[in-house]
Amino acid sequence: MTLKNLESTKAEEWLRQLIGEWALGIVMKTIERRVITGCGEVIAKETDAGITCEINGHIEEYEDYYQNDLWTFDSTDGTIHLFRLSSDGQIHDHMGRWIGDGFTIELYWRGTFEDQEQEERITAKWVAKNQFEIKENNYSKGKLLLTTDYVFKRKSTT
Repeated sequence: MTLKNLESTKAEEWLRQLIGEWALGIVMKTIERRVITGCGEVIAKETDAGITCEINGHIEEYEDYYQNDLWTFDSTDGTIHLFRLSSDGQIHDHMGRWIGDGFTIELYWRGTFEDQEQEERITAKWVAKNQFEIKENNYSKGKLLLTTDYVFKRKSTT
């Protein structure tokens, strides 16, 4: 088995671990040092295109939040993609790779939203068999605007 095949198998194995039902905890930290919390539920299923995650969230001071993610692995160049469609109208293709520890993926997106230059840096990490965490940092013109921590705890597999 070649190194590329090992990377492909590892990435696909990581993505399949997402399948199931998850409880979601959310903590947002603004540039004004405000902390906003929330919670939600996630259902992840395997499709022909990859792993879809439907996220229904409730965040303090915000309307209910909906997001649909599609996680895929591109074996031709070894990249992992997180395609995201959110209820506030944002559509992003975060691209990234595994980092050295084998449990962590770093993803990146850069583009515009509401006529402003923005970028997102995401770190996704398995911390236990039934728990993974995502840290998302949002920037505009190089300035950190928002940090969001997501904690996913498995409720069941489907």
